[in-house]
Amino acid sequence: MRVIVEEVEALVSRAGTHPIWGYGHCLRVFALASELAEAERIAYDAEILRLAALLHDIGLYRAYSRREGADHARRSVTVASRMLRDGDFPPHATRVVLDAIEHHPPGASPGRSAEAVLLKDAVALDYLGTVGLSRVLAMVGLEESVPDLPSAVRHAMSLRHTLPDMLHLEASRHLAQTRVLEMDNFFHNLEDATSNLKLL
Repeated sequence: MRVIVEEVEALVSRAGTHPIWGYGHCLRVFALASELAEAERIAYDAEILRLAALLHDIGLYRAYSRREGADHARRSVTVASRMLRDGDFPPHATRVVLDAIEHHPPGASPGRSAEAVLLKDAVALDYLGTVGLSRVLAMVGLEESVPDLPSAVRHAMSLRHTLPDMLHLEASRHLAQTRVLEMDNFFHNLEDATSNLKLL
């Protein structure tokens, strides 16, 4: 199993150059998920979790994305399924990885494994705090829904208000509190400097 994990990581490190969904995001998500597992004393398979973290957004990468068709989670499942099959990854472990990828978006129904819960909360947490703000600001001009700075700020505010309630683990909610305070301080300072965002 280790060989396929290393091969996938090498591929994602090359292809995952996107500032929002790329390799750095995957590494942060894996680190967060591992931290949550330790805090909650959740048993998990590290290789399965690492693969799920590396591949959860691969359907967004230029080499694999399509404008039409399924959402990015389903595209990511399709691409990951091919990679794991070609790498002779064990069938049961493959099912766990694909289930975690399919259910990772905030608001989607939860997956069936510990790895799925850990991935889902870690993905949501990476949208919060200073890192989350940086990711949303990086969306300006790259994502249709975030054409300018005011829309990015509105999007970040929306994430700040909705994501904490979608978290499943107590450790995730605890981490979210700190990250929400970071965002609140940023929004407060930004409003002061821009006459309540009028000068943004």
